[in-house]
Amino acid sequence: MDTSPRLALPFLLPNQAQKHVTYNEALQRLDALVQLTVQDRDLGAPPAAPEEGSCWIVAAGASGEWAGHEGKIAAWQDGAWTFVAPQTGWRAFVADEGLICVWSGSVWSEILQNLSRLGIGTEADTATPFSAKLNKVLWAAQYDAEGGDGNLRYTLNKEAPGKTLSLLMQTDWSGRAEIGLTGDDDLHVKVSEDGASWTEALKIGRSDGRLRFPQGVIHEVTGLPVAQYLPAPVEEIWRLDSSRPAIPRTFTLASASGTTLTLDSADVDQIYSNGMRDNVAVRVWNMSKSPAEAAWVDWNLSSTDMRVTDAAHIASWMAGDTLRLGDPNPTGGNVLEMVALDISGYLQNQLGAVFPQKGVMLGLFITSSDGVASLSFSADGSGGSAFGGNSLTDGSRNAMTLPIPTTEPSPISSSNLVFVREQLETGTTDLTITFARVLGVYI
Repeated sequence: MDTSPRLALPFLLPNQAQKHVTYNEALQRLDALVQLTVQDRDLGAPPAAPEEGSCWIVAAGASGEWAGHEGKIAAWQDGAWTFVAPQTGWRAFVADEGLICVWSGSVWSEILQNLSRLGIGTEADTATPFSAKLNKVLWAAQYDAEGGDGNLRYTLNKEAPGKTLSLLMQTDWSGRAEIGLTGDDDLHVKVSEDGASWTEALKIGRSDGRLRFPQGVIHEVTGLPVAQYLPAPVEEIWRLDSSRPAIPRTFTLASASGTTLTLDSADVDQIYSNGMRDNVAVRVWNMSKSPAEAAWVDWNLSSTDMRVTDAAHIASWMAGDTLRLGDPNPTGGNVLEMVALDISGYLQNQLGAVFPQKGVMLGLFITSSDGVASLSFSADGSGGSAFGGNSLTDGSRNAMTLPIPTTEPSPISSSNLVFVREQLETGTTDLTITFARVLGVYI
């Protein structure tokens, strides 16, 4: 071989004449390639007045003396151009850009561009092509004469809405919190105590920007849930207009068939009315059974007929049985014999979902034909828990607004129960019109 295998430096041969020429040629090549610095990599034509020893990377579309030498290193030596073809892995400092480029075998690329992997303080691999092990990171906005405008935006992008883009925070390599677009394009905040089971704590809808708390809000000092008030469509969950006695009230069954209960008198309007339809189910009891059995009325079919939510609840009921409105004493904590109301119909039809509400805001209206009658509500019917309002002393109407907590899960839905009671003061003979309208819901 007459040249070295890597840099193609010419060898001195035995009995060679003018050995200094060969020696100087090798030195010139070394002078150009060792600690390689090029002035520019974007020129396609030779500069007009190159300095001795300066080098360039010949750009595409070269012309003049550089024609046909694209990608090569052009060195100006002894008043002429010398061209050196780079080998894969050669690096050059590009002076006008202040960066290092590497020859891939086909193109010069910035040494920190198009990397397949990068590890900082640790090893990167194919599964985690960018890895960093360090204690502090700083991202600072550029603001200088070179074009920085003082703004800094960190951009992350995922392929499609169903993919995940998130910041996952771990303790000892076990997930504890995750923030991002996880499975859709809404912003989610999730937490975990074991890295396996995750609970969503916060969600911001991409289309409306509204903040949602799927698990609710907890008061830091007491650890108790904080109720949030949701104004809601006004609908009645209790509406009776006929003259009637106080609760509890009893009736006699004429028959029970399928989901229909038939009274032996036209008194359904003392239990359920048109205004309550689609909003509420009312619990009634068969006192002829031992123990007493319950069913839920959710529709008034006629003045004598009512519909119940489940035929199985009344399968053994028959003519002559005593029906009672007002829980037997006691039913759970309901020592006040109040009537249980399931308002899941209201929640579904007015709010679009059935859930265990923390309370309701009610507007009340009470009248009597001849004296003081009262309408009260409770979370569970326990002693001292009922509060509401009275008609005026002559029985004329009185109205009020009050919040009612709801704590008892319904046995027939995912909502919580509301308990209601109608009472008469001494000397008053009946209630006439009473109603309770939902004004809002506590969630």
